Amino acid sequence: ALFRALVCFGTDRDSTQSREESLAVLRSSTEFLRYSVSTALQKIQQLEEMGQTDGPEGQNTDKTFRYLCDITRVLLWRYMSIPSTVEDSGKKEKGKTISMLCLEGLLRIFSTVQLRYPSKASQFLCAVDVSEEEDSETDNANVTEKTAFYIRQFQRSLLNQLSGGDEDFHSKEAQLLLNILSVLSRQLEPTSPQFVQMISWTVKICKESSLEDVQFCKGLLSLLFSLHVLYKSPVSVLRELCQDIHSQLGDIDQDVEVEKQSHFAIINTKTAAPTATLLILSQVGRVLEEVEWLISKKKGQLSSERPAAGMDSQRAAGQHDALEKAIILQLGTLLTALHELVQTALPPGGCVDTLLKELASTYTILTSLCKYYIQLCASLHGQLSPRFEKLVKLSGSHLTPQCYSFLTYVQSEELSAAGGDKKKKKEEATTAASAKALRESKAIPNLIFSIEQYEKFLILLSKKSKVNLMQYMKLSTSRDFRINAASLEAALQEQQESQSQQTEVSTEVEESQEPKKKKRKK
Repeated sequence: ALFRALVCFGTDRDSTQSREESLAVLRSSTEFLRYSVSTALQKIQQLEEMGQTDGPEGQNTDKTFRYLCDITRVLLWRYMSIPSTVEDSGKKEKGKTISMLCLEGLLRIFSTVQLRYPSKASQFLCAVDVSEEEDSETDNANVTEKTAFYIRQFQRSLLNQLSGGDEDFHSKEAQLLLNILSVLSRQLEPTSPQFVQMISWTVKICKESSLEDVQFCKGLLSLLFSLHVLYKSPVSVLRELCQDIHSQLGDIDQDVEVEKQSHFAIINTKTAAPTATLLILSQVGRVLEEVEWLISKKKGQLSSERPAAGMDSQRAAGQHDALEKAIILQLGTLLTALHELVQTALPPGGCVDTLLKELASTYTILTSLCKYYIQLCASLHGQLSPRFEKLVKLSGSHLTPQCYSFLTYVQSEELSAAGGDKKKKKEEATTAASAKALRESKAIPNLIFSIEQYEKFLILLSKKSKVNLMQYMKLSTSRDFRINAASLEAALQEQQESQSQQTEVSTEVEESQEPKKKKRKK
């Protein structure tokens, strides 16, 4: 069945005069072509999931790989030769176009080769070359160079999609192209010029594309982050993205006018929240995990360190200094990014809850770093780093005060949701549900506890190091258990209404003498 699909598609490339008439009949049958490609897709999926396909030759690894190369060559030729826009301009067909099916097949094939045939990647890329140029140098090219060749082809296809404007933009096709680019980019060496070109191109698209398509934004930012992880830390990009989100959504203080700036056009009012915000916070979590690992590594080095002399001692000090610089640089840039988000008027729901969790994790990491310096100051040669002092000052001026302001904003949003859910039906009901979920979660108390733990160990570190670190911190009187008069009044009113409703229900039940029904908790 796999080879039958190949033969069917291969008819498009057969120009033999003797077979022209019979081939013309097959070429004109769109349903036949669609069926053949769909059959090929099923076989490719089997190969990806199980490592083999059904049929007499489905377990023969060499033949299956050869068929896979042949099908890839045909699908690639078909997609590049007949763009989806040409198909769409004709009569409307039910289901996916053949170009879209080809693209889905190519995505599955590239993923399958990386999963099932990683050692044959170079052989595969050379075998599927559909270019008319027969260059011996390209045949002997390495995996990175061959992969870059195919990446450029799919980049052109995506640019064609973006250049057509919003009306001609095909979201699903663009998403498939982004996924293919993401898979192919894994074959590039992170230190190669081709990888640098790939990440520069992706950044350029993020900066220039202003499409208000949520799924495209998600795919594009995911590609950007996956590349940055292999190239360098994404913290600088995260900071600029957070600034854009703040600019698009506005400030938690309605009287504050946010400076209009746009580093990345892909961040707009449609994509800023929740799509972009959740993706950014996911990256924040990964950076924090990396920093936590580095701090643990420094603690391990400190505990196992023994007095050394000569160059060994100097080399060890240099390694410690480089590791410490990396940790503080990561955290410092991350704090400036979070500084933007905690001032942003985020909509209630997942964005707020996730931000509170990542803020709590940030303070937990800062506390862990404090414990390391306490351990360092306890040793004979230990002293406090000037970089760490700057980090503490940054956290005290740019993050902690804004965190408490953000908590006030979140609670005010809860109150407005509780008071307005009867006026607007669907939107307010969703907002009220999100606010209730946040109240039931432990995100707010966990954040406050993390902040207090950080301040507690800062006080302890100040005593150990004889450096007044608390001069940079402004202790807040805001606590999770404080009484909010407006919230209390609203809760009491809600409780009274609930009790009156229960009384009415009880009276009706007694009069009708029907069995009591369970009351839904409010």
